[in-house]
Amino acid sequence: MRDVTTARARADADRLDAYDSILHRMRGFLYRCRNDADYSMTLMQGQVMELLGYPASDFLHAGRSYAGTIHPEDAAAVDAAVVEGLAGRRVWSVDYRLMRADGRPMWVRETGGGVWGVDGALTHLEGAVFDIGATKQAARETAALLSDVGATRRDILDATETIPRVLQALRLLAINARIAAARAGMAGRGFAVVAAEVGALADATNTGAEGIDRLTRKLQAQLAAFDR
Repeated sequence: MRDVTTARARADADRLDAYDSILHRMRGFLYRCRNDADYSMTLMQGQVMELLGYPASDFLHAGRSYAGTIHPEDAAAVDAAVVEGLAGRRVWSVDYRLMRADGRPMWVRETGGGVWGVDGALTHLEGAVFDIGATKQAARETAALLSDVGATRRDILDATETIPRVLQALRLLAINARIAAARAGMAGRGFAVVAAEVGALADATNTGAEGIDRLTRKLQAQLAAFDR
């Protein structure tokens, strides 16, 4: 009998070690708590200290409130996700900030659900909490990049709006040069050359402007699709 008990204890220890190893790689922890105002923890397994700066024992034995570590601006969203999930007996997933012991916020994603007894009564909440700080940082950097690209696009559009006026002036200059060349006869052949060059420049500029406008509008459409 003692051998069986020892084997079970060893198996349980190995299982907990495996959980710790996996959770360490994923920077997260598993939990089970009561459905009360503090989300009083009855089990916390994994990287609690790494994420929160508090040991799991603070929550399990010293009465520290897990709800009290949730950023005040995010507490209502967390409560709403839990209430909605319990009402439909569905799994909830919510992103929020935890306030670490050192005062720094830590973005996490919680996926959880309710635990019901055989009588249908809710007994606990349980789930997993994982660090998503890197994901949030990448999202912020992407948003900043898109903002910069959008500003550049607007600058390009503003710049291209002046091109039609320049083209009109170039065409008028070319026409005037041709008129001057015709009046000057042989002596005005230089004006004719200038007129032809100015006209060609206007045509090339018009083609380039149309290309810029087309590419800019394509970029605008792609940014809008990406933002959705």
